[in-house]
Amino acid sequence: MADIFLYGPPPDPREIHVDLEVIDHPGLYLACIGLGLALSALAAWRKQPEALRAWWFCLGQTIMLTSPLALVFNRDVVYGAFPTIDKAGSLLFYLDGVHQRLTFSPIEALADPAAQLIGVHVGHLWITALIDLFVSTNGAFNLQGLLYPALGWWCAALLLREVSDSWRVAVLLSFPFGMGLHVFRDLNWYTIEKASVFALALFAWAFLKAAREGGRWRGIAAAVFAGAAFINWYWALVGAAGVAAATLVTRSRRVLIAGACCAGALLPLVIWQFALMKSGSPGDAEVYLHQRAALDSFSLVPPHWNRLELHRSLNIVGLGAAAYAVATRWREPLVLTLAGVAFLLMTLALGPYLTPAVQNPVYMAIWHVVPGFWRVAKPEVFFEGTYLAILALGALGLQSRKLTGMLLYPTFAVGWLLMVRSHPVFPEFSAYQELELSEAYQRSDAEAPGEER
Repeated sequence: MADIFLYGPPPDPREIHVDLEVIDHPGLYLACIGLGLALSALAAWRKQPEALRAWWFCLGQTIMLTSPLALVFNRDVVYGAFPTIDKAGSLLFYLDGVHQRLTFSPIEALADPAAQLIGVHVGHLWITALIDLFVSTNGAFNLQGLLYPALGWWCAALLLREVSDSWRVAVLLSFPFGMGLHVFRDLNWYTIEKASVFALALFAWAFLKAAREGGRWRGIAAAVFAGAAFINWYWALVGAAGVAAATLVTRSRRVLIAGACCAGALLPLVIWQFALMKSGSPGDAEVYLHQRAALDSFSLVPPHWNRLELHRSLNIVGLGAAAYAVATRWREPLVLTLAGVAFLLMTLALGPYLTPAVQNPVYMAIWHVVPGFWRVAKPEVFFEGTYLAILALGALGLQSRKLTGMLLYPTFAVGWLLMVRSHPVFPEFSAYQELELSEAYQRSDAEAPGEER
């Protein structure tokens, strides 16, 4: 087996593995698979809207493939490694109420070290707070670990259905986006918002509708864009780069107007973020560039997506169908636009260096020109947008093909089990532990949530 620590951080010595293997808990897995099959079967009810039918299928299959997570998420176990710096920090900042201080006391938050460290994108903590009303706090994080892949799959299907003529093709080719290895590696070690790829796919769908139809869709796209940024600031960067590429390729007034609406919706968050950074956001530009951005990128040699092997991270059918679409339909505006978006985002995903000795001129130009871009520590996230555009091209390449859709899905599912579920980074379960926030970030002006003065 490959050394797992090449893929992520070394384990915390406090981590306690929880054994939930199928051989020891067959009943748990069978119950989970039965639940997933029951929800998947709801997709067969034709009186529902097609989008809802697709959702039942995506959710049901996610529950099956991630067994037994759906039946243990509210226990004292954590989906993935725990504690890690990222996951423990996210949990403790949530319990300390940093999302409340940022939202309800933005001026006071300017002097808050925790707020300066995290930035304005605390929307994922508000999602946690909502789920926390019904389950345990730990269960709220675990449940997001189940829902985010399903939502990523479904939201990508909305986009792919918008560009193609078949829900079956859309659901098939959106599967490797929401259920990709990269998503589950993030769920294993990192903060929950890194797995919220649904927000990017939802914005891409809403923006395409806004560019095509205008009207209310411009407001919807702008609201989704701001929401995606509030969940994870990286989605705003990827979305903005994608919109810029689409504007350059199409030179369309509709695209330009939709992009301007999105920019306007994001402006308050941008001002707020820069205020936090100016007040004491930690970090040094050169350190971020050379010790973080240069490492967490898409690598051509060797072919890795942030240290994950490409043959296990990407779907070969989607790549082949996208190549076919470009080769046979390259004159079509939508094909050109998607290819242009994929290309620009790919150049950013490569990070500051093409090779150890050759700088990436596109990335470095933006790094020097765009204020605050130096804080980008993980340029590999731009490949999420590249992959989404590639799969959209693949949907164009496969549309009207009779041997696609659900006929190919079992092959995709088996391939997923072999390439993703069996990968060393796929999340197992750890014991939940009570932790304390570092004194440097503890609240000094108020008690923790739930305590009385």
